[in-house]
Amino acid sequence: MASDDMHVVMYKILAYLYACMKDDATPDKSMYSHKALGVNEGYWNSIMAELSRRKLVKGVDAKPMMDKDYVTIVSPRITMEGVEFLMENSMMRKARDFLISIKAAVPFA
Repeated sequence: MASDDMHVVMYKILAYLYACMKDDATPDKSMYSHKALGVNEGYWNSIMAELSRRKLVKGVDAKPMMDKDYVTIVSPRITMEGVEFLMENSMMRKARDFLISIKAAVPFA
């Protein structure tokens, strides 16, 4: 698994949004942006669109146009489905374990 694998990037985004929710903090896009996560913008847009389509996050408006996803972030927050996915999905567990193994489990610290 690499730090730019889709599941790793999804884990970082969901974990950050969940931490913000628990702390009653407003998410700072610079903390989960494509630059912060070390991925290209198109890939990040696709991941955010997927998180929105699966109803794992709210406040993300994703529109597919000409084989690309265009994303507008309004007021992002993790949903109950997102929390469950983060905690129970086997690929999220593998992503978390990978990040722990490289000491990067907290993407916003």
